[in-house]
Amino acid sequence: MLMNKLVRAIRIGIPALAVAMFCMWLRSRANPLFPGPVFALISICLFTLTLISSLSRWAASVVEDHAILPETADTKRERFSAWAVLLGFGVAVSTFEFVLVYLLSNSSNDFLHSFSELYYRSDVAHYMGIAKDWYVPEGDERLRLVFLPLYSLAIRLLTWQGNYFQGAFIAAQLFSLLCLPAAYELFRLDMNRPAAMACARILYLLPGAAFLRVPMSEGLFLFLTLLAVYAARKRRFWLAGFLTALSAFTRSLGVLLLSLLFIEMVFAFADAWRKDRQTSLHLIPKYVGCLLFGCVGTLLYLAINWQVSGSPFTFLIYQRENWTQELGLFFNTAAYQSEYALSYFRDLDWESVLSLSLPNMICCFGALGLLCADRKRMRVSYLLWALVYYAVSVGATWLLSGPRYLAMLFPLAPALKRYAQKPLHEAILELLLLLGQTVYLLMLALDMFVY
Repeated sequence: MLMNKLVRAIRIGIPALAVAMFCMWLRSRANPLFPGPVFALISICLFTLTLISSLSRWAASVVEDHAILPETADTKRERFSAWAVLLGFGVAVSTFEFVLVYLLSNSSNDFLHSFSELYYRSDVAHYMGIAKDWYVPEGDERLRLVFLPLYSLAIRLLTWQGNYFQGAFIAAQLFSLLCLPAAYELFRLDMNRPAAMACARILYLLPGAAFLRVPMSEGLFLFLTLLAVYAARKRRFWLAGFLTALSAFTRSLGVLLLSLLFIEMVFAFADAWRKDRQTSLHLIPKYVGCLLFGCVGTLLYLAINWQVSGSPFTFLIYQRENWTQELGLFFNTAAYQSEYALSYFRDLDWESVLSLSLPNMICCFGALGLLCADRKRMRVSYLLWALVYYAVSVGATWLLSGPRYLAMLFPLAPALKRYAQKPLHEAILELLLLLGQTVYLLMLALDMFVY
């Protein structure tokens, strides 16, 4: 009875809150005309529908049995065989894309130097600067403070003879490849071996996943995220908290994994409560401690800000003043992206349309549409974390990197796989994703508006 009332409250309260937010946002706009409000309305409707479903399922599923999953049926030989095949796949994709970019770049330099010229236009220079000189309080280098340090520490570890780009490049390739077996192990908890391998490949081929191989922190961030979720699913919550802290020390969005850990802890506590109420109460301090442990990475980053600049939130000032970035509403992003796209189209600015507006809008609406379509089948903890991650990452006041941010949403891979059940359909899907990713990487190589 209580759960029924809670579900009813969710189904009434969430839409009412969404309507109120949308009306307040609409009143604050100077130009509430097409296409902005239309795309914003589509975005908030998809999000609200998905949120209602996920919260209702969570409330209803607490009374169900969520006992820890048994070990997968893979033998050691089968597991290592799957890892080897996936690593070979990753090497093949990376080699294909790198060689293609190198041939089309018309660079007179050798292979590695040609990529250093390409990637210095991205954020790799900041990560290498942190690896070399750490953070500084003055000059243009002070802006490095907006980049978290764990990936730079990996660069320093892998650098020899002062070649920091070489260290950054090796680190990016290493962590991007490690994402494949990590994804396989996570997906294998819920599906058979061929499906798990297919989902790992799909995740690796998402358009924004091209940045996994770029010397930036995406590969390390996704790798740690996958490991943290796997540990949480296995109910090794101290390990999950530690990996969450590392993820949050790599990218600020890593701390959002605490939402997923919390939901998995609720499931674990509910199972323990049904078996032994007295013993289950002793789990509460443990779970609170694990969640606090997961905050350590963020707290260390704030401490670095304080030590370098005198304030723990200086990075927010630098983001606002130099990148025009603040936290906003995700549906406002849908509005201004559509308005900019229409403006670029009218001005015949095809470079901005093809490399900036269309990739961002396709990925933002595509990801939200997939989450909504899969809302009744996706694991509740995955779905709620994905919604929180989507709202924060897409809610940037000037979103340039939507495909890159959303490629970290690992639940999108099994959601896509459900539309390609047959081997032929699966092959077509992977080829289309590879084509899209290659085109996106080529736009980056051509110095178009890909960030």
